[in-house]
Amino acid sequence: MTYQPQYYLGQGKTFFGLRDANGNPKSLRWLGDVDEAKITFKTNKVERKESWSGERGKSMSLVLDKEANLDLTLMDFSPENVSQVIFGKSSLIANGTVTGEVLPSGLVSGDRIALKYPQVSAVTITDSSATPVTLNPSKYDVEAVYGAVTIKDATGLTEPLKVAYTHGGVNSISIFSKIPDDVYFRYEGINLAQGGAPIIVELYRLKTEPLKELALITEKQGDMKISAEVLIDSTKPADGEMGRFGRILQVSTA
Repeated sequence: MTYQPQYYLGQGKTFFGLRDANGNPKSLRWLGDVDEAKITFKTNKVERKESWSGERGKSMSLVLDKEANLDLTLMDFSPENVSQVIFGKSSLIANGTVTGEVLPSGLVSGDRIALKYPQVSAVTITDSSATPVTLNPSKYDVEAVYGAVTIKDATGLTEPLKVAYTHGGVNSISIFSKIPDDVYFRYEGINLAQGGAPIIVELYRLKTEPLKELALITEKQGDMKISAEVLIDSTKPADGEMGRFGRILQVSTA
């Protein structure tokens, strides 16, 4: 029989999905552009070296447990991806109007204050006197996109100052505000070294780790490197063809 080597060079799509009560994946969410995806495997063993031959040869090697981890490098900073890696909640804050937002006391020329919301317009600042005085717009600067106000002159005004404004909608992603769910992983790839042959990899139950680093200022394109531990899935039978951790499907196109 002629030997036909099967090489591998892969690209494809990666998906996360929540699991139902039976361990089956619900709707799958594409993670977008992923620069790297790899699974690492490890076994822990107990070993014995014999004591009778003078060679101290290894006479027993017994696998006690098996471990696997998934490592991903995400390039897509979507709200869903970011919330996944920082254990947060993603929510859309609708546009709205704010009145009477109190600014810090003791303001002097040059002080910069961040408002509660970004993307602001129609900013008006008044003081706290019995008959509130409206601060002339020439006495403060507004960075509308970031929602920040820089005071240029607050002399003669009764503090605290209060600000009213309108703001646009914004995605808000909280940090460490959610206990992460176990997730199902699916890779739908093509083997470029085999003419684009399809390949599917499923990992039934993952527990993700939080993002180790989020580079805010960098000279290269940002990414998010995350790891996930592959856990045993008790909903799968021990002797089933799917296994209890995951499986690799080499899809025939013949």
